[in-house]
Amino acid sequence: MNRHKNLMVNYLSSHKSSSPGSGEHTKRKTPTDTTSGSRRASNPPRHGAQLSSKFSSRMSQRKATVHDIPDEVLLKVFSFFGAQDLILVSQVCQRWRNLANDKFVYSSLWRPIFLKYAPKSEVEASRAGDFTSVSHLKTTCIRRCVEQRNKRVFRNLRKKSPYTGISQQRDVEKALIDSCVFWQLAFVDASDNEMCIQNDDVSVHTMAASVRWYNFSGQSLHSTKFLRIYSCNPIFFDAKKGCAVKDSPYQRSVLMTFPLKWSSWVGTNKPIGENDTVNLYCLPRGLAIAVWKDGGEVAFVCVGLHLHHLVDRCLRGNSLEPFCPPVPPVLTDDIDSAFGLHGYNCTVQLRTMKQQIWDQQFRGLNCHSNTGGGYAQFILIEPHERQIINKAIVFPWKTEAFKGKIKNACWLDITVIDETGEVFWTVSSLVCSKTAQRAGASSLDFDYCDDNSRSIDFIDEVGKFHLEFSETDDQDMYITQAVLGLTLKAINTRFSSSCR
Repeated sequence: MNRHKNLMVNYLSSHKSSSPGSGEHTKRKTPTDTTSGSRRASNPPRHGAQLSSKFSSRMSQRKATVHDIPDEVLLKVFSFFGAQDLILVSQVCQRWRNLANDKFVYSSLWRPIFLKYAPKSEVEASRAGDFTSVSHLKTTCIRRCVEQRNKRVFRNLRKKSPYTGISQQRDVEKALIDSCVFWQLAFVDASDNEMCIQNDDVSVHTMAASVRWYNFSGQSLHSTKFLRIYSCNPIFFDAKKGCAVKDSPYQRSVLMTFPLKWSSWVGTNKPIGENDTVNLYCLPRGLAIAVWKDGGEVAFVCVGLHLHHLVDRCLRGNSLEPFCPPVPPVLTDDIDSAFGLHGYNCTVQLRTMKQQIWDQQFRGLNCHSNTGGGYAQFILIEPHERQIINKAIVFPWKTEAFKGKIKNACWLDITVIDETGEVFWTVSSLVCSKTAQRAGASSLDFDYCDDNSRSIDFIDEVGKFHLEFSETDDQDMYITQAVLGLTLKAINTRFSSSCR
């Protein structure tokens, strides 16, 4: 900038009349100049000097900005940036976007990144001159690194658990660790501005993963229009260490979106649990929110993510639409009149965020005639049977500074496998136990039919689950009944049947 300034000042100074009788001005004439040479010398023009003075004044007051930096200098600066920084600067303006994305033939910012992180076969092809265009280097680099990451991660998910019929817990946990995935909770206001918070902890169980956020600073839900949960998936990995590169750019996959008008929602829904400090609310699709009683700000948020297709939903979705798993083909059978009503397996687990309370699997479930109310009912535990619950039904919670417990609340995980071995229904949701309704309730064993009997219920558009348990005088808890219900609509859709 100073060089341009000095050149302009020198140019103007060289054309300025500095003394009488200057040769430049005595020889120079204009169409309107009719005076003598001596007169011209005695009255030199002042226009050049005034322009030089004004220009010098402006240049001394004006400061250089980034828009004055030549492309070559910007490219030199950008060459010191990593992939994450290049993506960030590409969002500043159109000019920086073109430079950071290698839109010019003379730029090659993404080539060293490509050579460092892309698969070896792609790197060798690029060095051999087989690469198509420099302008596609960034896109190809990111795409190939994502493919390489997914190929490495999905190798862990080749086997199904013989117990649950879905991917094994340890395999899913290893896949999540290898992908270095983390989760964001986004509060979206009326202007579609997002405030994103990264998860504080995650735990993987037999059938679901629990993700929790509790590091909030006075966040209120009254101005929130949507709640969104994203999985964030790093792109570049260190080949030797097998972990994501520090500050690696990441892709976001939306897992859930909840329209939320908190004031009206709280007015029509009661908390499923509470203690002296927080109220705990259960929203659809496994989302639980606790708010402080004093002030109403968010205390913690937790969500249950069923392991069925969880890794696919994390790695293969995008920031606008969630991943949709493939729908099993519709099955038909004209011979078996009860097709779709027998041979089911159901696994049920009650747990906290960290520990198991009760776990049981039920095989060979049949329903031939016990249908009603639009549901096919499968009896899991008969009234005369009993199964002991070894631990109390309680929901421990914590925040950055406080912790506590909420009685009669826990997490419910369910996996239902149909007679073809395909997953029919999955549940991972917070539930609460309530005093069992005696009027109209199904019969229970007389010894356990008392005022201490409690029930847990869950229902959605595919199925429902009912469980009853009772506490003895020795404070031992026994499950006295468990019933699974699947909607006839879902069964008819799956098996192209006409159950009524």
